[in-house]
Amino acid sequence: MFIKPSRHCHGFSEGLSYVRENDVPSAIRIADRYHVNRYVTEALQTVRKSVQKELPSRAKKELKKHFRILGKRNDQLTSKERTILHRLLSYNLLLQQVYGWKETFIEWYDCSATYELAKKSFVRLLNVGDPINHPAVQACLSTMKNWQEEICNYHQLRFTNAAVEGKNNLIKSLQRRHFFTRNPQHYKVTILIECNAELIQYGS
Repeated sequence: MFIKPSRHCHGFSEGLSYVRENDVPSAIRIADRYHVNRYVTEALQTVRKSVQKELPSRAKKELKKHFRILGKRNDQLTSKERTILHRLLSYNLLLQQVYGWKETFIEWYDCSATYELAKKSFVRLLNVGDPINHPAVQACLSTMKNWQEEICNYHQLRFTNAAVEGKNNLIKSLQRRHFFTRNPQHYKVTILIECNAELIQYGS
């Protein structure tokens, strides 16, 4: 029986171009939100690395030590983290700009009320990033422009691959811990237990 999906949620890959155009032409193609956010966060961290090379030793060490605070959502920061963030951003204007752009991206995902509004505000979001003169940001913008339709489609059907990615990470972790299990049946059972530990413990 051939399954005809109504939506297709995926990351960015040139290999998906065939799928986008031929395999499931009737499905709504959605760029996974967390893949998009990762691209933006990676651009921010690349800027951070280039900026910290030009800073005094003390500032460089602090920026390197607290790099995770830059990637964290602003509304999830503790008061202590906000103080540190304020100090980190004071070191460089470019870093301030890219951090603000990253937060604007998160706000676009959270606050776009309709698909039509999301499409219009996404163009403005790209325009905000255009003046930021850094190769990492420009490369990120290029990807966003190429996948604009799929990114905006998130606001038609708010689907993500979070559950699938979570299971995939559990399986990868299992492989690292056990290196390789020779018994395929035991391997399958271990994966099922690993991926359904919460259901096994607490029930449905």
